[in-house]
Amino acid sequence: MTLQRQRRIPNILLIGAGRFGEIHLQKLLALQKEGLLSLLGVVVASSATRDRIQKTYGVQVWTELSDAVLAHTDAVDIVTPPETHAELALRCLQYADVLIEKPLATNLADARAMEACAKKYKRVLMVGYIFRFDPMLIKLKKLLSPFPRGNVHIRGEFINPRTHDDGRDPVLEMSHPLDSIRFVSRLGAPTLVTHVPHARTSTLEIQYAPTIHATVNMGWEGEAKRRTLTYTFDTKEIHADFMGRTIEIKDRFKNITKNIRIPHTANDPLTEEIVRFLDVIRGKKVSYPTAADGVGILELKEQAVPTSSNKKRPRVAIIGAGIFGTNCAIELAKFCDVVLIERNEDILQEASFVNQYRHHWGYHYPRSSETVRDIAVALPTFETRYEKAIIRNFPTYYAIAKSGSRVTPREYLDFCRAHGLAFTKEFPDPEFLNRNKVSLSLKTLEPIYNYDILVDITKKLLGRNSIEIRLSTAVQGGRIKKNGAKELSLKSRKGVYKEPFDYVINATYAQYNQLAHWFNFPIKPIRIDLVEALIVQLPLPRISLAVMDGPFTNLVPTSTDGLFTLVHIRESILERYVPRTGLPNVSRKIRKRNVAQTLKKSRAWFPILSHATIQEVRYTLRAVNAGRERDDGRPSDVSYHGFGIWSVLGGKIINSVIAAQEIANQIRKD
Repeated sequence: MTLQRQRRIPNILLIGAGRFGEIHLQKLLALQKEGLLSLLGVVVASSATRDRIQKTYGVQVWTELSDAVLAHTDAVDIVTPPETHAELALRCLQYADVLIEKPLATNLADARAMEACAKKYKRVLMVGYIFRFDPMLIKLKKLLSPFPRGNVHIRGEFINPRTHDDGRDPVLEMSHPLDSIRFVSRLGAPTLVTHVPHARTSTLEIQYAPTIHATVNMGWEGEAKRRTLTYTFDTKEIHADFMGRTIEIKDRFKNITKNIRIPHTANDPLTEEIVRFLDVIRGKKVSYPTAADGVGILELKEQAVPTSSNKKRPRVAIIGAGIFGTNCAIELAKFCDVVLIERNEDILQEASFVNQYRHHWGYHYPRSSETVRDIAVALPTFETRYEKAIIRNFPTYYAIAKSGSRVTPREYLDFCRAHGLAFTKEFPDPEFLNRNKVSLSLKTLEPIYNYDILVDITKKLLGRNSIEIRLSTAVQGGRIKKNGAKELSLKSRKGVYKEPFDYVINATYAQYNQLAHWFNFPIKPIRIDLVEALIVQLPLPRISLAVMDGPFTNLVPTSTDGLFTLVHIRESILERYVPRTGLPNVSRKIRKRNVAQTLKKSRAWFPILSHATIQEVRYTLRAVNAGRERDDGRPSDVSYHGFGIWSVLGGKIINSVIAAQEIANQIRKD
């Protein structure tokens, strides 16, 4: 007879008094003092443990589980190693309701047998997924109820320090985030699960529906505990940090974050879990982690298909042959079969070509220390590969305007010193820079790069690594197949066809979000700028001029003597918008041209432009993270969507090599 038909205080038997079992014992004794239960006793594995528990807590302890004890038991709390769960639960369920620590069992067959046994004897079988009783998860569930429609990517992380490794299966031992996602989202059975094993961590990548994906990392790594759940939608992101006890709600388009602090409650989650178990066995209609939930975790594990890491040379598709895509191809070709797909007739034809060829050292971003650090880390790898393309030993001047600047002269000097950016205080000749309009001028030796040599080096490296390059080929769609492969729909002069790949790298820059639409991932909010860049001829030696940090102008030399790129921060931006679809509007024609205005406004700063002759006008779409106007930051982002799919949004050309190496390292880790 279960307690659904009883009014008396239940007799509880605890099985297991190891590290966590002893904590259960302490909670049970505290609840006994409150009159909520009667602790019948504890079953342990050895006489030494029996003696210690009896001496410490003064409770009845047995070293064997007997039918006689079970006959007087209303409910059992099992806190033993997972490999013992099935045998113990199957025996106890004949007599009593059971609360059992996660995982329910170590294999699906045992878990299903335990679920069937509970049904046969009409018993409660509750699994100890303690996070369900944490106020953090309860608040997260409330924030996500009703669960928003549309594309969502869920990221879960449950990592313990490497020194805590108990040698068990990471997916089973660290399955809390898997259950938490079930509890918060109620998404039903997944359609695809892939398993990415690492040294002592495991990543499950789960597709619950065409628009709902999850990436969950579990195991032992590093030195710190990490407990997070992140829900990313097209317009917002909700990030729960269980260690920091905070939930961040971010508007992804405005880049505004609201922080919610979630303190611990008077009752800890384990006490709440045991109280919930007592409620359930008394027949109270409340939710709890059922045997079906425990079975569901085992089904996820057994449903998982292996990733491409088992292949000697997995096939990789890289979409976009700009500087970022080509460097990804160069890095990955060392251990993968790479197909580089480009819609144009040659490589490096779009943003890599229409660029001010500044070899950034960091002077250009005085409000974004993040970008400067990003550049500093990237500099050595880029220069190792492209040193022959770098043009040095000419003056580069950065000036601060007397009015309208977002940084003061003092702030700019402090910024340069803080980041180790060398300079001398010096003005160029007055015909180059109007001294009446600026309050500070710094001379630096920041270089430029030679675009033609950059292309030549890249092509030689691509050829040396036997990379298959498909020019004049457009990707029109993609999907994840049931075996985990990524199938791309391609269109070339030969026609339309489909082709599977193990990994896909998206390096399409302004078309970044096209891949998100193909695979139903949340878009990345980006700002699109339609930029008009002037190529001007001037009768002067190589010199670079920039007025910081506001609606001013930049003159940067090219590798050809007397030719310069001229871009005005305001006048050269013909259009600027943050599309809700994440995609630029490429169908509409350029409706205005600001060549004359750019020259006029720039000439006020650089008088030498009175002698300029326009040689060419170039147009390009520039994509940057939305909501970064506060600091004008341009870090390069490498985003992992799950299922072996990455996207890279290049901040600066200098970051192209290190971003490619980051992706290569992640694939090697697979």
